[in-house]
Amino acid sequence: INAEYGGTPPPQLSGQMLDTFCYTSIKDRHPVTITKIIDQIFKLGVKDEKYSEDAKEVTAKLSRLKNRLQTDKELEELKGNGEDVETWNQAIKELKPNTWFSAPWLFIECYMYRYLHQAFQSTATLTYPSFDVFREEKCQGLIDSLDNIREIASLLSQLVNPTPRDIEMFIKLSLWGNKTDLSLLKHFKLDLSDVQSASVDKDNDRILSNDLDKVIKHLTSLDGGKVDIVLDNSGYELFGDLCLAEVLLTSPHVSHVSLHMKSLPWFVSDVTEGDLQFMLDTLTGSSDECLSKLGCRWKERFSEGTLTATHHHFWTTHAGFSQMEKLCPDLHNSLKSSHLILCKGDLNYRKLVNDRVWPHDTSFSGALEGFKPAPLCALRTIKSDSIVGCGTGVVEGLIKGDREQMFCGTYALISSNL
Repeated sequence: INAEYGGTPPPQLSGQMLDTFCYTSIKDRHPVTITKIIDQIFKLGVKDEKYSEDAKEVTAKLSRLKNRLQTDKELEELKGNGEDVETWNQAIKELKPNTWFSAPWLFIECYMYRYLHQAFQSTATLTYPSFDVFREEKCQGLIDSLDNIREIASLLSQLVNPTPRDIEMFIKLSLWGNKTDLSLLKHFKLDLSDVQSASVDKDNDRILSNDLDKVIKHLTSLDGGKVDIVLDNSGYELFGDLCLAEVLLTSPHVSHVSLHMKSLPWFVSDVTEGDLQFMLDTLTGSSDECLSKLGCRWKERFSEGTLTATHHHFWTTHAGFSQMEKLCPDLHNSLKSSHLILCKGDLNYRKLVNDRVWPHDTSFSGALEGFKPAPLCALRTIKSDSIVGCGTGVVEGLIKGDREQMFCGTYALISSNL
């Protein structure tokens, strides 16, 4: 029983719910993702003989994975000796039912990416971190967004003593950066007026639940506090997150920002250690003086320890955040020292609310099911079904008006439990 919600929590989203974005994702999007990877690895094996045998092995495994998904087979246990394998396999054993369309979507989608990682790690030439199947796409995504990044860097360079309004502006930059998607980025052109102080309120009508004022009040009450940012996408979004970290560290309110990355390639574009390093190297190596100075400043911050970046295997498990204390007490305990946890993006939001079919007017704090190691805030552009903290009928009306727009990042949430 969830006391704050007032009853037994609703079920998690699954492929049995035919009128959801979840169902179309399992039926259409996930097979397409696997097919793209198969094609990419097949071409790599043909192009370079040293990858030939391993490419055949990986494509065979991924073809089998795709077939089992499309024919709704049961999930198979993972192999290998990774630190997370036992946790995954125990969860698979306890999962009832455990087929691709009947198991919770959050579980099977995370399982798909963990299985992809396993397929590559069993090879001699295609293992992470030396090989990241998504690396080329992620690096190109950053290169494609450099014009926008230059404009934001120029704006950031003008800030000496950030005001609450400046912090608000860069939180919104971080929020809307989550809208970018690697498959859309070449057609994405940021409207810089979205992040200029004169029009910082421009998109408030698209933020369906907006706790930004509360978050700013909380942040500006701190004196040398610590902020944790649980990252989502690499490239342009990561740049926006680093800019937000810089603004916070330049203010008197925050003295340490800790970034949390993924420990393996995840959901195509999630930030890994290699992506962060590519970002810093791209900036410091730029002929643009503003970008190179910013890259050098961030490298200095990492060296001095005011800015840190870590990864933990919990972020690439199936588990909702309410299970963190039980499964990974070390991570939960470390987050207790934070004065604000910023959780970026759609997947982190889904894990915060356990990807349940909550009524949309359920309180955000109630949907967290007890998770609160420290004050926290979710910054998320909406790309899936789980949505809470909204007025009665708001989400239903938007879905009825244009269902496709509802799940492509047009709308957003700034939800807090402080």
